[in-house]
Amino acid sequence: MKFRIAAIAALVAVAGCSGTSGGASGASGGLEKTNVVVDAFPAIDSAGLFIAQMDGLFKQQGLNVTIDLAQNSQQAITGQLAGKFDITSADYVTYVDNVLLKKAPLRIVAESSFLQPNVLTLMVKAGSGVRSITQLRHQVISVNAPKDIGTLLIDSLLTENGIPLDTVKFNNNVAFPSVGADLAHGRVDAAFAPEPFVSLNEIQGGAQELADLDQGTTTNFPVQGVAVTQDWARENPNTLAAFERAYSQGQQIADTNRAAVETALEKFLQLPPLAASLISLPSFPTGVDPVRLQRLVDAMLRFGLLPKQYNSFKIAAITGNG
Repeated sequence: MKFRIAAIAALVAVAGCSGTSGGASGASGGLEKTNVVVDAFPAIDSAGLFIAQMDGLFKQQGLNVTIDLAQNSQQAITGQLAGKFDITSADYVTYVDNVLLKKAPLRIVAESSFLQPNVLTLMVKAGSGVRSITQLRHQVISVNAPKDIGTLLIDSLLTENGIPLDTVKFNNNVAFPSVGADLAHGRVDAAFAPEPFVSLNEIQGGAQELADLDQGTTTNFPVQGVAVTQDWARENPNTLAAFERAYSQGQQIADTNRAAVETALEKFLQLPPLAASLISLPSFPTGVDPVRLQRLVDAMLRFGLLPKQYNSFKIAAITGNG
């Protein structure tokens, strides 16, 4: 079931580079298809996508883009592999997991975001007895989905602070709009939360940030990207190139014009203007940087999200740069 932004409203009431890659970069000629469905995780990381739609940049490329919103990254990718969606925007951990462990034929064609301060955090309720990272030992931490970007970042945080991973329990599949209530009612001791839910929980429920996940080995860490299937890329090179051009323009605007980001988040995520004005934003890069993305693969190997047999895997192999 699609995650509709009514959930955020409910939380408030109580949340110049072309960027082309692979075969698409040299594509010419007419579009293979003009109606394109994108399934995206509903987060601020998708601001460039939202701006490209809002400002008519896809239309300028001859594309009629429909944006659906997924409850989590795996839901988006599952639908993509079933042929429901042409393009997805999801977290890189889930993309890599699908490619290597589930043998999904995916290609990463653009970056959406990489971390900046206070964009992804661990939160605790007001007055919590957990006041430092070292007090997370033997506590329950919620994440949106098992073994995704949240798990990876928290594993890194715990390890760098000397906390054995087996001393912490993860409560998986806690939807971000439920984070505030779960904290307030003691169902979890700490919660992984991204913006805009960080600001919304602080504004509405008095929740507090325990730790910023943009630190240590995960400073400026890649979070979310855009992918198609390998078959879709081969069959629609001109359509993909047109999408990438418009998407890159949206990313450039997102990275340089905060007002445009706020407007897009208010429109697509129904974020209240006050929250939109207060949230922290990630960086919105253009193109694909395999060196930056390789950091994620290396971290997945380090924390056991990938078996050691993939020690030699280079993410450039699935970005069109390999």
